[in-house]
Amino acid sequence: MQPSHTPKSGEIREMFDRLAPRYDLFNQLSSLGMDSLWRKKALEPVKPGMRVLDLGCGTGDLSLDALKRLENAGEVVGLDFSKKMLDFAAQRAEKEGFWQTKHLRFVKEGAQNLPLAGDSPYDLVISGFVLRNLYEMIDRVLEGVHRSLKSGGQISFLDFTEPPNPIILTLWRFYMNSVVALYGKVLFGKDYPDFYMTESAKRFVKPAEFVKKLEKAGFKNIKTRSFMLGIISLYQAEK
Repeated sequence: MQPSHTPKSGEIREMFDRLAPRYDLFNQLSSLGMDSLWRKKALEPVKPGMRVLDLGCGTGDLSLDALKRLENAGEVVGLDFSKKMLDFAAQRAEKEGFWQTKHLRFVKEGAQNLPLAGDSPYDLVISGFVLRNLYEMIDRVLEGVHRSLKSGGQISFLDFTEPPNPIILTLWRFYMNSVVALYGKVLFGKDYPDFYMTESAKRFVKPAEFVKKLEKAGFKNIKTRSFMLGIISLYQAEK
């Protein structure tokens, strides 16, 4: 995927379908093993008994970790538009002994179609490294998330953002487009999308602008936290 190319939703879905088999290993390598620490921060609001929606659940990392925090009281719904990602999420759930349980289900649907028809409101909506892939429809997605929550419900969203420091930005782009690209080529071959991660972060809104979008969608008590010198952003807010 060339730097000048702006992919559409269908292209992004097809890309994640192709990447699904080795996606988890790629995340661990590219983040130097720190992705699990960031996900723990995003899951801090999860409490037993909650109904939790994992937006863009992928292979189920956040969904399964959230489920463990529920302590058999509550429900996690993993939502994704990639069938192959959901297939791997189901396999992981079965391997960990969580499949065929009333506390977990996966739904193939686009985030822009929230709220889900006939679904009950959620206590918490979480997402990990998804938002920038929804750049075309982010306002609609946030409105749908807001409508999917109970009054007082919360969000906890993680994603990449371009660091404000120009030196760190240059170093990050070099790392992503060289070392991480090498991992991608080894694991995925020609299916690895060159420049996608840095370009998707560049396309997406910066934290201050995203806070304004959250406010416009009706959220309050918005908090932002940054990790890894501003490369990772965590957004938390309430309905």
